Parts: sequence; structure tokens; C-alpha cells
Amino acid sequence: MKQEGRNNNIEKDLQYLIHSLKLYDEETFGIGSDKEKRIVRTIQIMYREDDKRVYVRISKLGNRFNKIAPTLGENIESTLGLELDSTNSTVDYFEYILLKEKDKRIDLSESIKNQHNNSDVINISGNISYRLSKTPHSLIVGGTGSGKSFFILGKIVSYLNLTPQAELYIVDPKKADLSLLRFIEGMEERVATEPNQIAKMLREVVEIMEDRYKTYFNDISAFGKDYTDFGLPPIILIFDEFSAFIHSVDKKLSKEVLDYIFTIVMKGRQAGVQVEILMQRPSADDLPTNIRAQMGFKAGLGAMDKIGYNMIFDTNNIEYKTVTEKGGGYIQIDIIHTAPVYFETPYIDKDFDFIQEITKLVKNKKQQ
Repeated sequence: MKQEGRNNNIEKDLQYLIHSLKLYDEETFGIGSDKEKRIVRTIQIMYREDDKRVYVRISKLGNRFNKIAPTLGENIESTLGLELDSTNSTVDYFEYILLKEKDKRIDLSESIKNQHNNSDVINISGNISYRLSKTPHSLIVGGTGSGKSFFILGKIVSYLNLTPQAELYIVDPKKADLSLLRFIEGMEERVATEPNQIAKMLREVVEIMEDRYKTYFNDISAFGKDYTDFGLPPIILIFDEFSAFIHSVDKKLSKEVLDYIFTIVMKGRQAGVQVEILMQRPSADDLPTNIRAQMGFKAGLGAMDKIGYNMIFDTNNIEYKTVTEKGGGYIQIDIIHTAPVYFETPYIDKDFDFIQEITKLVKNKKQQ
């Protein structure tokens, strides 16, 4: 075993792992009574650490350990007593990244109280947060009972707590919970449920985006800047039940909507215009690759098979734990993660009143 820097405890634990799992090959030498077994080949493991994580790399040397390397996640977790955060596979090695401190589920109410003014940071868990201006566009997938609805409602509250407050546009073709936000004063024109109404809203959002480019990004002084440099609020279009919509409209309207979404995901980041797509099941047929590839924030909630995860994250050779916790799942955020990691959505008290909170936040915006 090789190490980058030394930690005697980690080193001893990994040596124990190698011996207990017999991650080495032996051959017999000599004849008769002089026969003896010698280790001729062993798995090559390197490790390093920083303040928050331990990185364990297994070299790919073209031997039998290449196939074993991606299967050692649970063994390494239990041996080191650390939680697996993510994995990373390259031509030269397979890497396990483990957390020194277990990620904690945050309380939505406390997270909102601690949100800083003039910040576009969205907190997801104790170890996971991201900046809207750096990570545009989201894909969230989860079936019934996965916690997806509460997660997006929690994100809506977080968006409305930003300074400046985000401008939200809601699409809910199934007329479920999100559609009820249209009864909140100030949100009447920001919620679309009917097919033509949805296409119109998307067109209007694209027009707002193009107008921002004409107004703020029309000369050399805008070089290297984005919407935050001009004090503009982020514009977030939340599209619930995306697959249901695509399957319920004709091809012409479906193409029109997909074209609008493609325009937003390709051009929206600098102007602060984002789309957040929600689906019950991942489907390459419903959400084209050219759109899915532009999603900076991807999350899969609830129990899902490996094919489903691979459809969301476009990754292979990842070990996924069985998700049993409501609100649990996997997440991958550009810039932050190189592979999906397990997480749990913010805790929301059963008495938390989303409608009351959103009404209060929208009203505060109108009074400013």
C-alpha cells in the first residue's frame, strides 16, 4: 500500500482490509519440504486526506483487481468508519471519497433564518450548498412518496428568501399542489396549467431573457459579467410533471415547448434565467440529451434502479446504496461533485405552512 502523507490509523485500517479480503495473490516456491508461499501481487491502494475528506485510490494495473476495485465501497466505509461521499473512475485508478464528518440533514426553517443578504447560495444539506449564478438549471426526479414535492416547495421558499428575491414562474400541467400557488396574491399570472398557457409563459420567459441581453450585455463593458453584477433577480421557471405534459400534447406544441426550454438552458445562465424540471421517472425519450446535459443540478429521490440513476447522471460504475429514507437520494452539482453522492433533503416540520410562508414572502416583495 502506498500513501500520500501519513495517517497511521488509516494506513493500518487499509492494511487490515487488504489482508482480511485477501486482496493479494500468492504463489508456491521451492520443492518438497522447502515449499513456501510468497505474495507475488497485491492490490495497490493509495490514500490522502484534507480537512473534510479522505481519498482512497485503487490503481488500475490490468490485473484481477481492476474488477474488484469498484465493489469495495461498503468494505472501505466499514473499515475506516467513514461515510462514502462519492466515487470517481479514471483510466488509471478508481477512487473512493469519504467524509470525515457525516453529512447532516438541515432544518429548512433554520436554513432560511441563516440565509445571508445579497447571497444567491442555496443550502441543501450540512455539506452541500451551491450558488445559483454558478450552477444554472436543475433536474429533479422522484416518484410518489419520494419527498420530491416537499423538496421543491422548500426550494421555492429558499428562492423567495434570496436578495434580490427570485422571480418565479410555475408550470403544473397536472394541476397538483404547485398549481394552487396561483391563488396567492402576486402569483396569479405566474402559474400556468393549460397547454397553450404553458407555451405562452415559456415564450414570455425567453423574451425576458433576450431583453436582458439587449439591455445589459450590449457592449464591451459587460465582458465577464453576469446578472448578479447588475443587481438583477434570478428568474426561475419550475416545470412540474414534465413527462406528463410531453405525452399529453400534440407534436407541434411539444416541439415548441422543447425549443423554448433548449433556448433557456443554452443562453440563460449569464442573464440569470433558469429552468427547473421535475419528473416522476427519468426518460431520455421525454427529456432530450441536449437539454439534460445542460442541467447543472441533478437529483434523484427515492428508490431507483441503476438504469434510472444512469439516465439522470449520465454515469456508470457508481455504487448506489438502497434508499430507504423519505427525502433521501442522490445528487450531483456541477463544480462541486465529480459523481453523484447520497444526500437527504432539508427537514420540514409537519406544521410548516408553505402557503402561508410563500404568501408572506411574495407580499414582502410587493411592499419593497
